[in-house]
Amino acid sequence: MILVIVALLTAQLSIHAGAEGGPIRIAFIDSGISTKHIAPDHVDAGKNYVFPASDTGDRIGHGTATAGLVLGAEDQGVAGVFPEAVAVPLVVVDTYPSGTVKNGGPAALCEAIYDAVDLFHCQVINISLSTPEDSKELRAAVAYAEKKGTLVVTVAGNDGETGRTYYPAAYDTVISVGASGGHAVAAFSQNGADVLTEGVGLQTATNKNGAAAASVSGTSYSCAIISGICAKILSAYPGITPVEARQCLFGMATDILEPGFDLRSGWGIVDASCAIPYPYWDVAVGSWRYPAVCHVTERGIMNGTETGRFLPDGIMTRAMFATVLYRIAGEPEVTRENPFTDVDEETWYTNAVLWAAGEKIVEGYGGGIFGTNDPMTREQMVTLFWRYNGEASVEDADLSGFSDTDQISAWAQGALAWATSAGIISGKGGVLDPKGTTTRAEVAQVVMNVTA
Repeated sequence: MILVIVALLTAQLSIHAGAEGGPIRIAFIDSGISTKHIAPDHVDAGKNYVFPASDTGDRIGHGTATAGLVLGAEDQGVAGVFPEAVAVPLVVVDTYPSGTVKNGGPAALCEAIYDAVDLFHCQVINISLSTPEDSKELRAAVAYAEKKGTLVVTVAGNDGETGRTYYPAAYDTVISVGASGGHAVAAFSQNGADVLTEGVGLQTATNKNGAAAASVSGTSYSCAIISGICAKILSAYPGITPVEARQCLFGMATDILEPGFDLRSGWGIVDASCAIPYPYWDVAVGSWRYPAVCHVTERGIMNGTETGRFLPDGIMTRAMFATVLYRIAGEPEVTRENPFTDVDEETWYTNAVLWAAGEKIVEGYGGGIFGTNDPMTREQMVTLFWRYNGEASVEDADLSGFSDTDQISAWAQGALAWATSAGIISGKGGVLDPKGTTTRAEVAQVVMNVTA
């Protein structure tokens, strides 16, 4: 098996690893990192797998260039993607004193991955190497990183659209990064990437004494930028899993404009300057959900289910929905006695349900049952909004554009006529889906339509 440096350019401070709440640590499996221009207090001592007795200073320049894109180099005018990170140089390619390059091979790569997780406690592994050959050892190392909660980011390759497969980029849990130039695919960028980001003519740090920054192109450098963005994601959402972090990253991508380029995950280009999604990682900035989720969150109408998670596809229950209406109403004082046997006293939803029942917005099933945890249907959601807004009547409502009006319950006819006429709901591909279950994102959208 041959390891290839993609786009290879022809005594450090040891930082405590794994401190709880400390900086995000990124392993750079590369040629080392020079601190001539990169802040040394953000570079760990790391480890040299080629010459174990040697340091991890960069005698080639490639590792410094990749790390510089993340950490920046103030005296060379380089603004890093995430300067707050700590870089851990794990050297798998180095030079003899003569200048001849020595490659540590697949064993060094695998050992570096395990050490990045267990010895250096890195949350992100940036791999500027690739090989055309699969191996059970490499596959096992990458799987181990995933199991331990460490993101692996690697190059897609610089062979253009040849269809050649590289590893570890081809593994499902690895974020494979290609390069863009402007908003088009770079000519050299390999097919099969998960995401693209800028990789042409980038200014970055050098391992030279001079003050001039280096101008570099290649998927190695795009890979480093994505690693920096991943570090920002992990910093914004502590405890997020690799699966969730990838979902967040892919949700930040815009559609690729150039036809014919195969993106493995079908996502697109991530701009290095784009903001991490606020307030939830599971709501993509460019999605139809994002404005509505921001609207309800900023007004305190709906909250996430736990740190960093909104669960947009989660089911809206009757108790949740009563709480939404109660918050829209300003959470008035509740004095009514509890008529429901399945609504406990002093829960997060008790006052909301009792208020909604007192206002005749919600009704139980009879026999003292409210159905607290039952999912809301779309026609129920619209009907409760309609009641909250005074049951406005709509003359000459036209629902003929929907193919499933025969499925609307009699008690929901007026509500759906009101909602469609007022543009509060627009259906889903020519259907209203009145009996369909309502999601949290759909409720957020309707709330925004009603209250904006």
